[in-house]
Amino acid sequence: MSVGDSTFTSTAPFLVTDGFGPPTPLPSASLPVTGTITIPPLATSTPTAASTPASTGSPIPGSGTTAYFAEGYTGQASFNGPAGFDESLNILNPGGDPAAVTLTYFVQGAASPTIIARTVAPGAVLRESVNADVGPDRMVAVQISSPGRVFVSRTITRIAPSGARLDGSTTQPVSAPSTSWGFPEGYTGFTFQQYLTLLNPGQATASVLITLAPQADTSAGAHVLRLTVPPQSRVTANITALNRGSSAKSVGMLITSDLPIVAERVIYFGDGSGSAKFGSTVSSGIGAPATTLRLAGLISGGSASQPIGDQAYITLLNPASAGLAVQVTAAFADASGHALGGPVTVSVAPGTRRTIAVNQALGPAPVGPVSATLTATGPIEAEGAQYFGGSPNTGTHPGITLPARATTTVDAFLPDLSTALQDGTPITRTVYLYNPGAATVEVSASYFGAGGTPVHASYAVPAGGITTVAVNADAGALAHGPLGAEFLLQSGNGPFLVSSVGRTADGLVAVENNGDSTH
Repeated sequence: MSVGDSTFTSTAPFLVTDGFGPPTPLPSASLPVTGTITIPPLATSTPTAASTPASTGSPIPGSGTTAYFAEGYTGQASFNGPAGFDESLNILNPGGDPAAVTLTYFVQGAASPTIIARTVAPGAVLRESVNADVGPDRMVAVQISSPGRVFVSRTITRIAPSGARLDGSTTQPVSAPSTSWGFPEGYTGFTFQQYLTLLNPGQATASVLITLAPQADTSAGAHVLRLTVPPQSRVTANITALNRGSSAKSVGMLITSDLPIVAERVIYFGDGSGSAKFGSTVSSGIGAPATTLRLAGLISGGSASQPIGDQAYITLLNPASAGLAVQVTAAFADASGHALGGPVTVSVAPGTRRTIAVNQALGPAPVGPVSATLTATGPIEAEGAQYFGGSPNTGTHPGITLPARATTTVDAFLPDLSTALQDGTPITRTVYLYNPGAATVEVSASYFGAGGTPVHASYAVPAGGITTVAVNADAGALAHGPLGAEFLLQSGNGPFLVSSVGRTADGLVAVENNGDSTH
């Protein structure tokens, strides 16, 4: 392989894969390449054509809903080999009227989308099986649309051929395609395998540039991939293969396109091979950098010379192509709002990323949940990577990835707080309510199940602190099926942030759901 300043050229087969099994080699060639992969015809009913989605940004409160996921897979171990995948959508309708919802599935290799209509009862959550909708062994993206205001998340769980449960992931959608996406987190070393999935929901081919932002003093020599995404389709790029030969294994991604697209990053880690690696996280791209960002719910297991136990990291991406390095300062606080340790400041050059090891910043004693406030001299993007029980490099330690937030809210929706996986495995579900303001606020919660009367609760959140919510107990009888919630500012002068983590009792699966106030 040879690397230039702006073009990546392959002298060996470049790997573009489905993200879930052995990579498929393409003929040796200089890129650009297309990522289209031919798969057998759909076994479902004949699909109908979909209209071109509008790219108008986030809908206003009370307006209709459009949401997108680029990633998705329904592969079964008998076909895929490494693992069996179960994909579902949780759709929350908090309103007082039924919500008509249209699911437009873009199956990789299919000639046209598959469209399915559903109705979500008022004040209820619908758990929709993607496997049932498109059939097994499909690489699939989806657009969810409704004339009403609904909220959606996607969960993917995996089972090894032996029947052992592997780590899962829950992801929030984006509300519109964009010509620019950023991913601060990313790693292509040790036991990590990373992919990028791209959805083009439009009617014309999109030309896409993927730049790997190295953890380095400069972006010189950064690996770059140019590819095309056909209309009404999705493709997958093997980022680990793209970064082969680079000395920088810690890499963010900067995605630019001549037409609006949707992007998601897939990372597998820990024991195993390919998509059968134990751990997994799937994250949507970040669309807008900011100079002040916040994270809440991080947990540190402590640190001597190396992190131990639960491990948290914050990755910072400077999306600028030129100019001065951005200085970023991270300040940490405990659940009571008291400062932890001293501020940590790092320099992030244009087109590069940096990592803050939270365990090392907070010292040898375990602590959590923790909030982090990031202030920067220029616009940045950031994510928090949380691993439970030990290092993600080896073993069976699940993880989640949380986007750092530039804005707070007074009304947040979590469409998936389910206290069981799709196969019925129980989950202990925790919600973190973070108040960055200077005075205590009161937040009310309304829990919605598959139907019936919502369950209500109220929580006080201290100034600068975090209130931990035990969802399994507070949701009452609704906790036995699909479950979502609305968290609404009841009193006080400041908005808040909300996120959640679900853990299985055996410690093998961790899934997340972040508060969504945009869809």
